[in-house]
Amino acid sequence: MDKRILIIDDDRDVLEGLKALLEHAGWDVTSALSGAEGFRQFDAAQPDVVLLDVNLPDHSGLDVLEHIKSRSESTAVVMMSGVGTIDVAVEAMRRGAETFVSKPYDFETLEIVLDRVGSQIATKRELEALRRGQTRQQKTFPGVSAAAIELNEVITRVASAPSPVLLEGESGSGKGIVARMLHDTSIRAKAPFVDLNCAGFSSQLLESELFGHEKGSFTDASAAKPGLFEIAAKGTVFLDEIGELEISIQARLLKALEEKRFRRVGGVRDITVDIRLIAATNRDIAAEVAAGRFRKDLFYRLNVVRIRIPPLRERLEDLPVLAETMLASLSDELGLKRTRLSERALSRLTNYDWPGNVRELRNVLERALLMNREGEIRVEDLLLDASAGDALVNADGFEIQPLDAHVTEYVKRCVDAFGGNIREAARRLEVSPSTIYAKLKK
Repeated sequence: MDKRILIIDDDRDVLEGLKALLEHAGWDVTSALSGAEGFRQFDAAQPDVVLLDVNLPDHSGLDVLEHIKSRSESTAVVMMSGVGTIDVAVEAMRRGAETFVSKPYDFETLEIVLDRVGSQIATKRELEALRRGQTRQQKTFPGVSAAAIELNEVITRVASAPSPVLLEGESGSGKGIVARMLHDTSIRAKAPFVDLNCAGFSSQLLESELFGHEKGSFTDASAAKPGLFEIAAKGTVFLDEIGELEISIQARLLKALEEKRFRRVGGVRDITVDIRLIAATNRDIAAEVAAGRFRKDLFYRLNVVRIRIPPLRERLEDLPVLAETMLASLSDELGLKRTRLSERALSRLTNYDWPGNVRELRNVLERALLMNREGEIRVEDLLLDASAGDALVNADGFEIQPLDAHVTEYVKRCVDAFGGNIREAARRLEVSPSTIYAKLKK
């Protein structure tokens, strides 16, 4: 997100101090000493976040809050007060504030609050863009987590390079999606993209699929056939589960990559071709090399660009965006009316371990769409594996979730109740501040 922040506070010392600290932390800061000036600065600066004092000389901070929310629902507002009470905090939250902090506060606490608010803004913007249908033509790996952002940056940097790419990650984590993105955002985008899962093929069939064959080269070769390397000329070949390749095929593949030429099975003529290879595996290829099951020289050739795709359980903050993206796509594919997840359904999805990763999420949502008749996907529509850490619902609708999820939420609510004052919340909860920081970070 663009880090633009507006501070509205009539205490010049507080305002100047915050301005210096936030600018040092990388924020683009605008400030105002009154509500009227705050209105003007808000319209001019279009900030992402507003730090707003409750008590201003010309307007109530709560009225300023309502004005801001009426102009931009996506702008996050953090209320501040030196005489904060629970009633004021509750009223601020009711009118749309993201959270409430009491003065005086330490800057470390404020940074934690702003980081959390920043993540909420990023998620909201992704969802708004999806709902408006204004996403870029160039696809990105959907998500707001640090892992998703880093993955998109890597894809942008290496997409147009001719170098091979090795994608590593668990089954269903999205390796095929990343491979397609690398092709679609490269200079080869208008050329063919062909893919092959190496698992389940015999050595002979796999060799034929990759390099083609001449008529009569083996029993069932009744006609000549071009292989994927020929079909993908000037484009991309994606080999999934490359760890399943037999050693003999690995040798042919390495030769084709290094020399940029090959022969069909049973052929005598060299075929020269320009392709970019993307390989994927859910195995530890380095361990396969050590065990003698994968050629070291081929591993070195593939290992020019190595990208790890994180499993879904490591980036659960991306789940709202992923679910929204998939629901829109699935609804169009199935010819169904677009449907949203209920808050309880989304909560249940984010408290599930996702052993099948993104592929499992898609299957769960497709099944829920097909079975749903209410216009909104509910918890009851989600058929998840109870052994994988998801929430359980009994006949009375009581939802059983992992205990740690409740503890973390309780700690967040306590910190919010004390205006973000972690030390006070820790004292009341009779735990150390470090325990609170750990829960907030989680």
